[in-house]
Order: sequence, then C-alpha cells, then structure tokens
Amino acid sequence: MMQPSRHLNNFDFIRLCAALFVLLSHQFALTGLPEPVILDVHSLGGFGVLIFFSVSGYLVAGSWDSDPHLGRFAARRLLRIWPGLAVAVALTVFIWGPLVSPLPWRDYFRHPGVVSYLKNAIFLVRDGLPVFFTGNALPTSVSGPLWTIPLEIKCYVVLALLGAVAGRRMRWLLLVVTLAALARYAVVEPRGDFLMARLGWPLEQRFLLEFGFFFSAGVLIQAFGILNSGKLKMILLLALGAAVACALAQLSFLAIWLALPLAVLAFGVSSTPVVRRAGRFGDLSYGIYIYAFPIQQTLIWRFGQAHAWTTVLAITVILTVAMAWLSWRFVERPALRMKPRTVSEVNPPHHLLHGDRLG
Repeated sequence: MMQPSRHLNNFDFIRLCAALFVLLSHQFALTGLPEPVILDVHSLGGFGVLIFFSVSGYLVAGSWDSDPHLGRFAARRLLRIWPGLAVAVALTVFIWGPLVSPLPWRDYFRHPGVVSYLKNAIFLVRDGLPVFFTGNALPTSVSGPLWTIPLEIKCYVVLALLGAVAGRRMRWLLLVVTLAALARYAVVEPRGDFLMARLGWPLEQRFLLEFGFFFSAGVLIQAFGILNSGKLKMILLLALGAAVACALAQLSFLAIWLALPLAVLAFGVSSTPVVRRAGRFGDLSYGIYIYAFPIQQTLIWRFGQAHAWTTVLAITVILTVAMAWLSWRFVERPALRMKPRTVSEVNPPHHLLHGDRLG
C-alpha cells in the first residue's frame, strides 16, 4: 500500500499533538500537580504515547510492505531514531548538565552518572546525572520519556521478524495473537493483574505490552487495508460503538484500543486544509519529545516559584519547539537523506517513468 505524501495528509499534525500532550502532562507532574487522566487508564502523556505507537505501527508496516528487506528496514528505523537521540543525549551530558549541576565541572565529569547517562544513546535507559532541581516534584529526573524509545524499537524488531518469517501470512498471525492477548489482558484480567502479581512482570513490561497492542493495531489497519476500504465509515461507527459499550462495561483499556488507533489513522490519512500544513517547518514531534523534559525541569526550577504556571508552560513550549526545529534542520533531516531507497524507488513502475504519480 502506498503511503500518502506527508504534505497531503494530517500525520504531522497528529504527531505534533501527541508530543505536546506528553509535554503538557509532564508539566503537571513536574510541578507536583496530578496529571490529566483519560478514562482512568493513562495520563494525557500516556495517551500521547499511545497515539505515537498507533501511527508508528501503521507507517512502519507500510515501509516494510514496500520493501521487506531486514537490512534496509533496520537502517531506515535507525536513521530516524538514533541521530536525534544521540545528539540530544550528548547535549544533555556535555552542555546542559554542567550548567545546571551543583557540582564543579571537574567533579561533574568524574561522576559515574555521566557515563551511565550516555548509555541512553544506545537505547539503554539510564538516569542519574549529578543534577538536583531543588523544589521540583522529581528533583533528580532527567531522561523523562526516553524510556519509551527502546519499547518502540522492540516493536520494530517483532514486526520485522514476523514479516520475514511469516511473509504475507503475517497479518493473520498477528491478528490472532493480538486478539488472544488482548482478551486476556483487557477482558479476563483487566490491565494484566496476572502478569503483574503472579508472574512478577515489572511495570516496564506491562507498558511494552500495552504500547505493543496499539502498535499492533496500526500494523493491522495497514496490513488489512482498512483505511482504503469503501466501508471505512461503517467500520469507524462500529468500532466507536463497540468502544462506548466497553467503556460502559468498565473495560476502559479495550475501549481506547478499539477507538483510538482507527480514529487517529483515519484522520491521519485525510487531508484537512490548514491542519495538513503542520509539517511545513519539518516534523518537530520527535525533537519535542526528546528535548522537552530537561527544558521543563530547568525552567520550573529557576522560574516556577516566581511566575505563573501558564507563563512557564508557554516559555517551555517556545524553547522546546525551537530546539526541535534545530534538531530537525541540522540532525534528523540530514540523517533521513541517507535512508536506503526502496525497491520501487530504484526501479519505478512503468507508469511513473512516463510522468504519472500515485496519489
């Protein structure tokens, strides 16, 4: 299935909203306020992450379908995620950290937390930089949402392995496994009481499963061509109706799973005036996601007591968006230019050679 042009769809807007949901939710948490919660399941930030995983599953599955080659698939995923992350980690450790740490520079760089934090650049989530934000609700936390990135990489690995082993049958295998796991997790023992209490799964594993369900939903919507179906409106209505029924039955996680991915992706492939221009300055969502937390910690620490909550939030958004644009302009976009071309790009179909373009 061909992916819609990024300039003709709403995906940039959706990702931007998801990143801002995470930022806004963390602003509550870092100032000691309760985060907004959706259907008593996830915070607003967690809701944003579910959106990210749904969109990622859909788009990454399309990438695999267009070129099912493990090496090129891995290269594309790595070039999208790693350069921006590596630069963000380096800037955090070597520039931001020394400026905000209470330690002298020499002691700062001798601290074991510095080397440990650098492991975030190779997807090993670590905190522990020698910084302390006196008065903040989470005074020693720096890495923020970086812990979700290795979870997404695990989803990529599972998708690639399933695609390589099962081929075209992958969608049916994934459908059966997803529905069976979802029935146990969301219906029989809502949100994995068995996994957490009896099997001793850590919280991170539970989130991997939850985010994986939404990634899988995106993959399935792509694999079965649901958004290209002439019955999309009817499918949407049925999904939303089922979601409402589940919510009334207090199966909130299942309700969100039924409604969110399909609704978000149906809107994503649409082309809404003004909204579709959200990416005219680049895809800033990833930069917002990886830079917001340390900026928030710093501004709340320095100005949180002297200025209104909304003022600090507004300054945070401005500075974070600026950093995200710099990351996109000088790191992420140049890295994406090195992505391997798909087979169809190397050997374009006959009708493309004669000037036609797919919509």
